[in-house]
Amino acid sequence: MSSNLFRPSFGTYPHVLVGRDALLDEFEDTFDGLLDLTGLTVLLSGQRGMGKTVLLDAYARAARSAGWLVISDASSDGLLDRLSRDHLPRLLQVHAEQPRTKLTSGSVSPGPVGAGGGWDERYPAESTLRSQIAELTDALRPSGRGLVITVDEIQSAALEELHKLGEILQYARREDRMLAFAGAGLSTPIEELLDHPGATFLRRAEHHTIGPVSRPDVRTALAQTIADGHREIDVHALDRAADAAAGYPFMIQLVGYYTLKNAAPTGPVDAAAVDAGITAARRRLGRLVHATALRPLSDVDRTYLLAMAQDDRPSRTGEIAKRMGVTAQYAGEYRRRLIRDGIIEPAGHGKVRFTIPYTADHLREHAAHDALEDLADETS
Repeated sequence: MSSNLFRPSFGTYPHVLVGRDALLDEFEDTFDGLLDLTGLTVLLSGQRGMGKTVLLDAYARAARSAGWLVISDASSDGLLDRLSRDHLPRLLQVHAEQPRTKLTSGSVSPGPVGAGGGWDERYPAESTLRSQIAELTDALRPSGRGLVITVDEIQSAALEELHKLGEILQYARREDRMLAFAGAGLSTPIEELLDHPGATFLRRAEHHTIGPVSRPDVRTALAQTIADGHREIDVHALDRAADAAAGYPFMIQLVGYYTLKNAAPTGPVDAAAVDAGITAARRRLGRLVHATALRPLSDVDRTYLLAMAQDDRPSRTGEIAKRMGVTAQYAGEYRRRLIRDGIIEPAGHGKVRFTIPYTADHLREHAAHDALEDLADETS
């Protein structure tokens, strides 16, 4: 029986992860017993949908495979509190040398910092994060294992908390502790974060910029996932699907998923199924990615992007200013803002392009829709 193995959800580990082999090898080398110390602090950056969260998960998987303990959390306020009051006490309860006492209450309902039960005085709330990490890594040291902390969307973390976490990592390096850290976030905010004095430790991290996947790798991911689901795809249909994915990891999952959903129940997946899949994939990309990225922008930001959307190739910044009816200096301010927000990127001297595939199409479609609505309002 055939099955659809594509997983079109953010942060979900794909059935086939392609185009990241060198990076995955580095992760494994970090924890393979030889201990590549440069890999103990890792920073992953890239645009939306490039697979940063998946690779952060891959780092955690490599650590777990080597027997390391892993704490994974988001960068929302209270990160350090969650580490010291929830994650670390639970790990210490199991792995520290001395016998541990039980929960002080029987409630285990999820709460803002984990389960509702409280730990007894063995690990009081005021116990410092540094002392907890020290005790846990001491307990793990004889077995050659360590602790990994991963934080997603790190650009949104409170700088004070990052600074404190950096201090703890610095102490861990001085004391030769087996403590690793990996963070992931959007490219431009990460670059700004690296310039902040409160995040000095991130400048010393092994920094990997996550870019698009090559077309041969996209083709492999599509073909192998379809084959593993006990289907086959026509070679021309496969080429069409690979082109439509545009090297964008999230789009690989979307195109593959909706192609199979629109395919006939038997026989090879054909071009008609791929075309229907591409249409559905682009629609969902628009809802989940384009709309989310564009929603916070100002009217002038959107005007700049609509001026770009008139081109089917990288846009010249001077031409954008002309279309907007403003000076190059005025338009340049919005160019810098949109680059900072990860919506566009430089594409050579005096040129810019969209960072997410099909952004221009999304903008043109919605501009036409808005114009029709305005016309309807005027004539009603």
